[in-house]
Amino acid sequence: MVFTQFHQPISSPRWNVPVRSRKSRVHRYEHSALSSDFCIEAAPDQSGFFMTSCKAGVRRGDVIHISEAGQRSEYRIDEIDYYSDPSDMWIAKLRTVS
Repeated sequence: MVFTQFHQPISSPRWNVPVRSRKSRVHRYEHSALSSDFCIEAAPDQSGFFMTSCKAGVRRGDVIHISEAGQRSEYRIDEIDYYSDPSDMWIAKLRTVS
């Protein structure tokens, strides 16, 4: 089998398919000394927070509610990366929602 090198980029096809918008979901987490469902820490540049957790179906644009001792913090997922093993584990960059 012989592979040749192309000198011009291959353009992507122009699909005229409307993109269906997905309604953002709200994911709730309980923060306590007994819970280890997630880890959240401030970003080094103070631009937001990083959160790591295992929960399927979490995507960019979703909202995270974290409850702790009767207080609730709300964040929006700006970026998210998924791990391959376990497949439901992810790390996300969050920003506080006012």
